[in-house]
Amino acid sequence: MKNLAIKILFLLGMVALAGACKTEFDNHNAASEAAVLQTPDAYPGMVLGLTKHFTLHALPEIARGPGVVSREIGATNTYTTENELESGSIPNDNSSIARLWRYLHYERGVAEKITDNIDDVVFPNDAEKAGIKAYAYFFRGLTTGYLGMYWEQATVVNDPDNKAEFKSRSDVLNAAIDYLNQAQSVLSSQAGSADYINNLVSAQFSIEDVLHALKARYYLELGDYGNVITEADAVDLSKASVWTFDGSSSDQNPIWKLQYDAGASERYKALDGMGVTPEAGDGRLAFYTNGATGITTETCGYNTLYLKGFWFTSTDPIPVYLPDEVKLMKAEAYAQQGGANLANAVTLIDEVRTDNSDIFGVNANLGVWTGNTSSQQDVLDQIFYNYAMECFFQGVRWNAHKRIYPDYLNGVTPPVDCAKMRSRNFFPYPEDEKANNTNTPADPAI
Repeated sequence: MKNLAIKILFLLGMVALAGACKTEFDNHNAASEAAVLQTPDAYPGMVLGLTKHFTLHALPEIARGPGVVSREIGATNTYTTENELESGSIPNDNSSIARLWRYLHYERGVAEKITDNIDDVVFPNDAEKAGIKAYAYFFRGLTTGYLGMYWEQATVVNDPDNKAEFKSRSDVLNAAIDYLNQAQSVLSSQAGSADYINNLVSAQFSIEDVLHALKARYYLELGDYGNVITEADAVDLSKASVWTFDGSSSDQNPIWKLQYDAGASERYKALDGMGVTPEAGDGRLAFYTNGATGITTETCGYNTLYLKGFWFTSTDPIPVYLPDEVKLMKAEAYAQQGGANLANAVTLIDEVRTDNSDIFGVNANLGVWTGNTSSQQDVLDQIFYNYAMECFFQGVRWNAHKRIYPDYLNGVTPPVDCAKMRSRNFFPYPEDEKANNTNTPADPAI
């Protein structure tokens, strides 16, 4: 099945990038592609190929770019890519953001092909068809959501003529939620569809819970706190959903590969203290780092530690989201509303701090928070601390910092003082997009 997935994804890849870059040659695979899209047996391979492309290519960039910008990790060599991210002086040809933009559009393009064609295909099993269709909508929401998190404006649909329209962040995030809603609608319309897709994707995957967790994440970006709480409450925190790797030469944990594989370039490491000042005894520091000191970063001279966590072996699975991220999103939704809601936020903070039975082993093992529970900013500060420690290198700390400290870089221009806890508010637009799509907006100042 793996080889079939790779072949199908390669075939569809010629046009899936539409909207991110335009191919300047005829697509001689058009007839073959049309045949594939009318073949029900091809769709499971498309799902697996799409998933694997995301985990091996987009996922490490989701960790790397936002991780460097938000002072989670640092560049421990002279590679230009990471040093630009660390300083905040990011040119349009920065390879990390260019790859992330390209990969997210590629994967969304494949998902669009599934949703655009699957209704015309007769499947022997209705649950299989619905499960695959729902998963494609989920991927359209996932990729669009990441674009909305990291760029000031972005596209919501690919365009074969390279004229994709850019939308505001709020429009992009709302479009991502709409895609996730469509996935939920498809699942609810056909019994057994969720079980089918869960079993296909991973031994540990619950699409129903993933959809709720992602909707909570995007609603939080939008400041829709009531819906954050509703979606967070709908997540079954006893279930784990992960991206998996079998350890073969073509399917290895991509962050492990840059850190520990023989001959690895060791392009990045955790900043000392994971970029914050850990409380004494916080078990999450030992979970995510192995205590071995790395060399200092090239640009800012940060001290570093070797990564552990979800990236210590070639087969380590990477969570789609963490249960305590769900609790922290809910806590932030309460705290951002202030007043009587602060008590609910503190209750959730204490659940995260005292956790000693996390399903992934990310256990703080701390006591309850003893700060000023009546101060909204103090509560939000404590929530950010726990985001930093709990969700390390998951691609979400940067956005948490922007939400909780929105004015942090007001008046600042790159390169950013190394004492600052983030180096950018948004990524600039990749050079290829600017060159090929006249709709591309001007870059944000920082």
